[in-house]
Amino acid sequence: MKIRVRTEFYGHESLEAYNPDVGFSQWKHVISGHWSDSPAHSGYVDYFLANTSNGLWILRCTERNADLDNVTQEDIDEGRLNDDQLQALWGMTLKQAQAQEETLIVAVCEDAPEDVTAKKMAEVLYEAVEENNGKIVDDPTDYGLIDW
Repeated sequence: MKIRVRTEFYGHESLEAYNPDVGFSQWKHVISGHWSDSPAHSGYVDYFLANTSNGLWILRCTERNADLDNVTQEDIDEGRLNDDQLQALWGMTLKQAQAQEETLIVAVCEDAPEDVTAKKMAEVLYEAVEENNGKIVDDPTDYGLIDW
C-alpha cells in the first residue's frame, strides 16, 4: 500500500488530482467534530472516505471556521464579537461567513488489498493525517466508520 497525505502543514503537496467524480452517495462518513491546535486555531471538520477504483481509497475533509457558531445578528449589532469572530466575519454577511467551508483531499491510499474494509482504510488514512499534523477531531459530534 502506498499512502500519501496532504502536507499543507509544512509544504503544499496537493492531492486534488485524486478528487474523484463520484456522487455524494459514494462517500462514507468517517468522523466529524471540533478540532483545536490552540485557542486561536480551531474549527469544525467532517471526514469522508471513498473507494473509487481498484485499490484506490480517498479521504476527504470539509472544514469550516467554528468561531461564528451560535453568533446571531443581534450579537453583531450590539458589538459582542471577539477579535476572532470579527476576523471570520470580515467582508461577509453572517450567513455567508457561517456557510463558508473548504473541501480538500487529505489522504489517499493506492494499491490497497482487495479485501480491506472501509472501516480499516478509514482508520489507516485518519491515522496518517494525524501523524502528519492534520486536523484531528478533539470533540466528536458524529461518529461514522471510526469512533475514537
